[in-house]
Amino acid sequence: MANIKVALIGNHVDTITNMSNYLRSKGIETCWAYLGNEAVSLCKNNNPDILIMDSTMSGMGAFEAAKLLPKQKIIVMTGLSDIEFLASHIKNIVGVVKKPVDLEELEKLIRKNV
Repeated sequence: MANIKVALIGNHVDTITNMSNYLRSKGIETCWAYLGNEAVSLCKNNNPDILIMDSTMSGMGAFEAAKLLPKQKIIVMTGLSDIEFLASHIKNIVGVVKKPVDLEELEKLIRKNV
């Protein structure tokens, strides 16, 4: 089986670090950034299978990234309750995870969508 690679973008360093460490322990490669406006370059330079990104960030959130990266599969992280409906209408958003992120649930969602 080929390696899975995910890009992680969020403005909470501890959250991104914990997610990266967990996913790497499960054999999933990671790359990351902490600024939303780095999403396009991170994806173009690293060609991840899935981008995991906060729904709202300064510079650019997951929904803006979905428009700029229409072929990139995206999982949205959010603390908001009304995001699922919006996400379900954007073709390349393949899932939504609530914060705090359940890492086992996230891993299952990644593997399901690769």
